[in-house]
Amino acid sequence: MFHVSRNGRRPGTTEPQLIQSLEETVRSVLPSTWSVTVERSVVLSAGAARMHEMDALLTLRAPDGTSSVVLVECKNRIVVPRDVAAIARQIDAFTRAAVNKGMRIAGRMLAAPFVSPTTRAQLDGHQMGWFDVTGNLRLRLDDPVVVVDRVGAERNDMRDPSDRLLKSLRGSAAAKVVLELSETALPVGVRELAVRAGVGGGTSARVLGLLDREAVVDRDEDGVVTAVRKRALIDRWVQDYQVLNANEVITALDPRGVNHALDELSLVDIRFALTGSAAARAYLPDSVTPVSPLVLLSLYAEDPVGLMRQLGLKAVDRGANVMVMRPYDDVVHAKSRVVDGLVYAAPAQVVADLMTGPGRSSEEAEQVLAVLASAEPGWE
Repeated sequence: MFHVSRNGRRPGTTEPQLIQSLEETVRSVLPSTWSVTVERSVVLSAGAARMHEMDALLTLRAPDGTSSVVLVECKNRIVVPRDVAAIARQIDAFTRAAVNKGMRIAGRMLAAPFVSPTTRAQLDGHQMGWFDVTGNLRLRLDDPVVVVDRVGAERNDMRDPSDRLLKSLRGSAAAKVVLELSETALPVGVRELAVRAGVGGGTSARVLGLLDREAVVDRDEDGVVTAVRKRALIDRWVQDYQVLNANEVITALDPRGVNHALDELSLVDIRFALTGSAAARAYLPDSVTPVSPLVLLSLYAEDPVGLMRQLGLKAVDRGANVMVMRPYDDVVHAKSRVVDGLVYAAPAQVVADLMTGPGRSSEEAEQVLAVLASAEPGWE
């Protein structure tokens, strides 16, 4: 059974209300011949005065009599990715106690007011499902077979006015920190990162705080960054960065073809940095065949109109084979590098542009990421 829908309801967010809403939602997506029951606040003894408590046990029973028990941990607050490991350990402990008492546990899930995409990724890594009041739901069981995926909100619009923590990586200052983290030497503290990225100390601290909560970076007790999960870093950045929205874009045509424009770039005297498909090719080993042909040349230019004039490009609304962009910040040029005589945006910038770009660029992004993962620490 597979169910996908969009749901925008906003029921209550206390733990009892979350459990009730979960029960009602699961019942609504299963056939009427199925039964759904909930046991709340279940406590098991593990001996030696050790007790394990689970907020709810959700039992699903199929028409043929087979049933599955799902452990449900509720949080009446927003759960960030950094919380997931501890929640998983808590559920693991209860599962062991339950199995020792002869119970068969078929699934595990988190119920919360909102579960972000990055938190969902962490839960998936721990083989856990999720439910939130915006309509996001994943419930997967083997016996009886249940596969439920419901799509709700991608962003949380239930803000606490007293919560002043950074929620977004939108803007050039955050981008500078992201790009620096993608290549900087570790360990690095808040102040040193600010200096390297060219931002204020407050910006560095807030961005690192967000990335810490999102389980993108590891920090020691002094707040020093000791590890960066670079793939997760870019995944989190592109939740707030879109190449076509963040930059001033001009679509253009080179009548002589995209390769002509690429060849002529070595002759221009305006600062530029290639990105997109052409940059993907520059970062791929010679032994790797690009997943798609080069049909659109994307590049940043300090003076887009002047560069178009030097290349003989014509601005068009349709049929473009060149995309010239005035960058959101000079950091695009500052982080660029030269490959075979041409200037390319940094790999992290290229990947973000491909992940949010048109056509098959997301497939090209995955190809570049695979190469980076095999060559540089942190991209795994």
